[in-house]
Amino acid sequence: CSAKGSLLAGMFSGNFDSCHKRDRDGRIFMDVDPALFAKILSHMRLRRIASPEMPAPLPHIAEEVRAEYDMLVRYLGLETYMYGDVRNSCNIMQRIAEIAMVDQSKLQSEDYIRVILSSTGGVAATRHEEVFGTEGFRDKALENSYGAYPNQISVRFLKHWVCVEAMQMRAKVSDVLSHMSSEWTFRQGNEPRVNMGYHFTKQEPCTGRLEVPGGGAAFVDEIAWCFPRDFCLEHIVIWGRVLAK
Repeated sequence: CSAKGSLLAGMFSGNFDSCHKRDRDGRIFMDVDPALFAKILSHMRLRRIASPEMPAPLPHIAEEVRAEYDMLVRYLGLETYMYGDVRNSCNIMQRIAEIAMVDQSKLQSEDYIRVILSSTGGVAATRHEEVFGTEGFRDKALENSYGAYPNQISVRFLKHWVCVEAMQMRAKVSDVLSHMSSEWTFRQGNEPRVNMGYHFTKQEPCTGRLEVPGGGAAFVDEIAWCFPRDFCLEHIVIWGRVLAK
């Protein structure tokens, strides 16, 4: 097996031949979903003929069996083999930009994310992506239409799965006292919303790193912030792990 160090490689190393269940023809029996295991085997075959210029594509997995597939990959010890080292937390938007070799402030323009606001009164929708850039906005902000409550910012990841563990947000100083909610909820995929908060002031408009309660539990392709009143954000950083779809 080419996935050295994995459970799958160990199973077929020859050291456990007497432990395998076999059918009457002597073929090894594995109690896993055949269709999902076939996806993994197909990827492993393609890896044998892949090159840096043409890497093996990851299997396309239907959403309704994604959880079962992820569990099988993890059980077989193939996460690092298939996805690389996903154990270390990183700046998610920076990492996606590096993988895609695009400008971090243009991830929406390059079809890697979609930023969706329930209402907007700040910069044009075509510039919403810049809040996740290296520096974010200066003297401008991602804002709701003031007076429209509650307000949501959602981000859809079109080519990656993410697992958010922490975040940092910087509010627009000139509007921080009148237009920046001190509490919000954060949601990852279909996971329950978690309550978060920070007392924004003109002297301290940036949260610093805030750990997400229960963060790191699952990979999703959509995240969302919900503010009970206004928001005026110049910069958002999210840390966690990234997987290609």
